[in-house]
Amino acid sequence: MSVITNDERSLLDRAAGFDESALSEIYDCHQEALYRYAMRLLGDQQLAEDCIADTFLRFLKALSRGIIPQENLRAYLYRISHNWITDYYRRNARNNEQDLMEYIPSKKDLAEEVEKEMQGESVRSAILTLTPEQQQVIILKYFEGWQNAEIAQFTGKRVGAVKALLHRSLASLKNRVEEKGN
Repeated sequence: MSVITNDERSLLDRAAGFDESALSEIYDCHQEALYRYAMRLLGDQQLAEDCIADTFLRFLKALSRGIIPQENLRAYLYRISHNWITDYYRRNARNNEQDLMEYIPSKKDLAEEVEKEMQGESVRSAILTLTPEQQQVIILKYFEGWQNAEIAQFTGKRVGAVKALLHRSLASLKNRVEEKGN
């Protein structure tokens, strides 16, 4: 697991003292990526905004209790967002199929784009059949662009376990896409 850099440690120390510029810097640096993550999982702009607002509120509450992340701040904030999203789905008993509805943008201008959309729909449907853990690593790796070490830190697994999980997830995804194509 990566340790927080000296610059990030200094930023977090200032944030723990509720320095407005430090808190703004953290928000500005992370809110856009967290919003994209929340939109992909929630598929609703208002819910994604609520998730981000509550993520930073929970972060501030943790700071006020003296809880300061000791490792990757980005992973820490994603964990808070992920927990909010998980809690939302538990509270609302939503169908698991809605977890990943916004992954592949709709494009309908040309025949080629329609073909891509059909392929995308097939992949999206196949992703929805994976386990939540498999969905999560695919999202973080291929849609959010995370490195394996960051995913490991986020999930609490070793890098080797993340690589194995990614490999199994992609193999399952490939099989399911091929099954739908036949």
